[in-house]
Amino acid sequence: MVYGMEIKGKMDKEIIELVKSIELLHKQAYYIYAPLVDDLCSRPDASVDEVEHMLDYLLDFCATDEILELYKKVCRRFFDKYPQSIADYILIYREMYETDEDEISDE
Repeated sequence: MVYGMEIKGKMDKEIIELVKSIELLHKQAYYIYAPLVDDLCSRPDASVDEVEHMLDYLLDFCATDEILELYKKVCRRFFDKYPQSIADYILIYREMYETDEDEISDE
């Protein structure tokens, strides 16, 4: 039984290290994307392709509040200019990240 506990302890440590690595990756993504989002949102001539590419990049990291705020910033900034595209990306976000519990709590 001690052997099984050693394996479980080792797996727990590996999982903790993996979680720490993912958290670090999300922090790095924020520091990389924040100035890019600011630049994109400050430009009046950003194309729909640029906006969609940025949302594609951010979408992978929207599990964190910081990146989600960047995602929302892009959506809010370009909704009037590209309403169909932004609406599509809002739906994609919801499909990826919202759960049934989120829908219940919103009611």
